[in-house]
Amino acid sequence: MSTPNPTPSRPVGGHAIVYGGSMAGLVAAGVLSRLFERVTLVERDRFEDGPQPRKGVPQGMHIHGLLTRGMNILGDVFPGFREDLEAAGAQCLDMTGDHAWYMSGLWRPRLQSGVYLHAQSRPLLEWVTRKRLLALPNVRLLEGREVTGFLTSADHSRVTGLQVRAPGGGEEQTLEGELVVDASGRGSRTPQWLEALGYPRVEETRIHVDVVYSSRLVRMPPGFKPGWKMLNIAPELPRQRRLGTLVNIEGDRWLISMCGWLGDHPTLDDAGYLEFARSLGDPYLHDVLRHTEPLSPITVFRFSHNQRRHYERMPRFPEGLALVGDASCSFNPVYGQGMTTAALQAWLLGECLRQGQGGAAQRHRQRVGQLLEVPWSLATSGDLRFPEVEGRRAPTSGLLNWLGDRIHRLASHDEEALRVFVRVMHMLESPTVLFSPRMVLKALTARPDAAALKRRPEPISVPQSRAA
Repeated sequence: MSTPNPTPSRPVGGHAIVYGGSMAGLVAAGVLSRLFERVTLVERDRFEDGPQPRKGVPQGMHIHGLLTRGMNILGDVFPGFREDLEAAGAQCLDMTGDHAWYMSGLWRPRLQSGVYLHAQSRPLLEWVTRKRLLALPNVRLLEGREVTGFLTSADHSRVTGLQVRAPGGGEEQTLEGELVVDASGRGSRTPQWLEALGYPRVEETRIHVDVVYSSRLVRMPPGFKPGWKMLNIAPELPRQRRLGTLVNIEGDRWLISMCGWLGDHPTLDDAGYLEFARSLGDPYLHDVLRHTEPLSPITVFRFSHNQRRHYERMPRFPEGLALVGDASCSFNPVYGQGMTTAALQAWLLGECLRQGQGGAAQRHRQRVGQLLEVPWSLATSGDLRFPEVEGRRAPTSGLLNWLGDRIHRLASHDEEALRVFVRVMHMLESPTVLFSPRMVLKALTARPDAAALKRRPEPISVPQSRAA
């Protein structure tokens, strides 16, 4: 599914400024490069010449999923992006054909879905994207600069640029532009800066989940050929709260991430890490992991809460300002929606600007508010299944959770249901297709066959010298 984003016959503006050089900012700057004569990307960090971790992306050493919808947008913004990513070592995986997937207490069928996931480290993904962006002749990078506030018109009705300086102090300089895009992440200071300009404080919704990720790089033993390139052991919510994923990435390495809700996470010693893998819904990941060679320390990332800033509800909002990515909405990373949702917000910004700069900020914040309803609901409805998680639950949530569990089980043996589920997961279809009369009837009446109960992958067989 492509997301066409045609270039207008002439620019809609002279200069656009994006601050925040992570994936949301990179894609937004790419979209704006087709619409403005000049684009400046401002980033607090200084980038390495290569796929290196950086301070501004503390989650960068953990597994990241760029869903098919997000990859389609990147391919439209940067033609040839997929090919560049694969040439750099990324693995292109069929979401079910190359995926050993345990969910809802059952192993899912291995079949070709035609929905693909590119597996690579987060530093590689950012590096390839950044190289494509900075190769554009009208894009300039201003790195090693932090933003300290907005420039505005005299009546504060329009944002006209940014004040920037070297991190930690130093002389301030100003950047003027017709559009400013905040892609600075969860720590965005736009709420405080707008309030200081006389705007009301944006409403926020927070749902605390205290998810902790623990990840490391490993190498498989010689001759390891399991028939899959990604392994996922998902919990049965809310009875279980631990998840483990293993995926083949660039450099013939494998990246493992294990996590748990509500502060539940593995200890950082090798024995405790293995024991956590054994405790998952199925111990198969443990069987694999005990044969691997560690290539890195175990790194930890803590995600405290889902956070949504409701800019669409503000009665007043300045022109010349837009927000994308975690600056407006940050999801539990377990669900893998963040980068794709950020790419969709950037694409929507382009659509709004094509209708003219006048009113673009208002159109964008309203359309983003609509866009976020589905991914926010999908993420938070899963988290709210835990009784300990505080938040508003819809009166129908119990029924929908029960029916959703039936559909998950249906996908463990019904190929049509599995393909539909994967397309919904990758934002290629609306979740409503999972609750069509046909699918609901199948979920209520079908029973898994015996094979669905015994679809566990074959035991790992490696030379005895490598076994633990």
